[in-house]
Amino acid sequence: MSAHDSSEQSSALHTITSPTLDPRDPLFQPYPSMKLGVRESVRFYTSLLVPVAEKIVASQPETTDWVITAPPLYVIPAGANLLAHAMFQALRERLPRSRSLRLVDLRYALPMAPSNAHLLGEDYSRSDVAARIRNRHRLHEGEGAPRPDPADFAGRAVLFINDINVTGTQQLYVQRTLDSVHPASIHWMYIFQVDPDLGRSNPGIEYALNFLNLGTFEEFAEVIARADVDYTSRCVSRLFGHPIETLDPLFRSLDGRRRNQLLDLATREGVYTGMADEAKLALLRES
Repeated sequence: MSAHDSSEQSSALHTITSPTLDPRDPLFQPYPSMKLGVRESVRFYTSLLVPVAEKIVASQPETTDWVITAPPLYVIPAGANLLAHAMFQALRERLPRSRSLRLVDLRYALPMAPSNAHLLGEDYSRSDVAARIRNRHRLHEGEGAPRPDPADFAGRAVLFINDINVTGTQQLYVQRTLDSVHPASIHWMYIFQVDPDLGRSNPGIEYALNFLNLGTFEEFAEVIARADVDYTSRCVSRLFGHPIETLDPLFRSLDGRRRNQLLDLATREGVYTGMADEAKLALLRES
């Protein structure tokens, strides 16, 4: 049994109750680009989440020490990690001086177990519940599991920032990880909460949301070339999912700084090791 009642310590900007997603909805529109790392979209959701976080902190006047964190990363951040960093910067300026606030990145242990490294490259958003459980179990239990420092969390209240809660699987495994370092409390903050029954019966709704308004390669390529993008793990994974003949003209159109950045991230992430991936890495070098 967990030390925390997750149902009473969870907030979301919106609860999704239907598998039909309206691409014109202003709350949905920036989501795909936020997942890819577009700063304007990260700022949009940050501006909505910060007031919610302020209310949470104000509701616990007896708690002075707070921590912001997000889902574990290996090398490349996810959109949720960018959100957590942006929220930390905003809250640090807005919270009373009587509140202590720190930012902690949870990371998968290095080196990642070779047998588990491929899990970071899987498209979790397309997985059913059973596959999600297998994925999180292998990432959170064993050699590559995140090992947070108790000094960062013990006795402190945690604001855990994530973009979406579909089946509750990730929250379950992260909670086990955090409970091991004894925080005073955990409050789960999401952009979207999927109705539990809908999430279990239709977990692919997350995949549909990720591609809403950004479904074509041309639309995706425009994001890659933007000046205001911090490439996320989803962005790099989606990039390497395209055939090399499609990527060749895109890579050649990018400036050297962007190509070097993509090459560095993909190399250090350590999951792009197949023959097709090696050819794409070579193309980045040659371009």
